Amino acid sequence: MARQLRHLEDMTTRPRVIIQVAPFRIGERAPFTMPVWLLTLSDRTVLGYAESQQRGYLERESDTVAAWERDYDWLQVEALSQADSLSLIQEARKDL
Repeated sequence: MARQLRHLEDMTTRPRVIIQVAPFRIGERAPFTMPVWLLTLSDRTVLGYAESQQRGYLERESDTVAAWERDYDWLQVEALSQADSLSLIQEARKDL
């Protein structure tokens, strides 16, 4: 895990990478129970992609994707800042 945390630290130096950690305090209010990606196509259409252990799922339904976008926006607001996220990652790595 220390190597994974170090990789996250390294990624924060890249110009197009933003890492924000969702704090434990949001608990069960966390909107996603699996990894979710929002994909914006060249025509500005947004698709959602979710992945479980069994399969990946591409979501094209606009109402569902809009709900995922709202959930993502909420999560981004609740997450730690980039600086605080990096500090938390560094502290976790030291503890290992």
